[in-house]
Amino acid sequence: MDAARSVQKRELILERALEVFVAHGYVGTTTDQLAAAASVSKQTLYKEFGDKEGVFAALIRFACDRVDDPFAPLVDQMRNIDSADDAVALMATQFSRSIMSPYVQQLRRLVIAEATRFPDLGQLYWEEGFLRVVNSVARCLSILDERGMMEIPEARLAAHHFAGLLLWIPSNQTMFAATMPLGEQELIETITAGSQAFLRAYRVNAA
Repeated sequence: MDAARSVQKRELILERALEVFVAHGYVGTTTDQLAAAASVSKQTLYKEFGDKEGVFAALIRFACDRVDDPFAPLVDQMRNIDSADDAVALMATQFSRSIMSPYVQQLRRLVIAEATRFPDLGQLYWEEGFLRVVNSVARCLSILDERGMMEIPEARLAAHHFAGLLLWIPSNQTMFAATMPLGEQELIETITAGSQAFLRAYRVNAA
């Protein structure tokens, strides 16, 4: 098997592993289930990852390596955007829709559930996943502050406020009320309300 096919096979195993771990939890998942989901033998699984713990660790590292920074393309836009309202609306939509994707929410649920069992992996996901995105939000906000469009003395703290206003409702509902998925209209309303609250807090000359 050439190197490219080997990488593709490994990635397929990890993508299927996420579905199995989310469905059954770490403890309830077996190597038989992991192998069957990826249509490989248990011998292949053991050779590639060692054991179930190896699969789980590789899955979290793989996910962190694939974190797509949704704000990288927005940094330059912040330098030319016309208003704080437009800037925050653009950022809020991009942020909410990227974080609320089914893949990210499944992974988040899994990492949270197993953070005590695998603290190093939980720390890795926090730093390489969530904080990476928060730092990009902070860069965007710093530009708006430099342009005099918003008052943001501590950009990283403001970025955490931004995330909280947008994620508290939809992400918690997804985590705890799995039988009540957030509808499109609810997500739009949450984005709008969160954006308005953030603007009230950080708009220039805000009371």
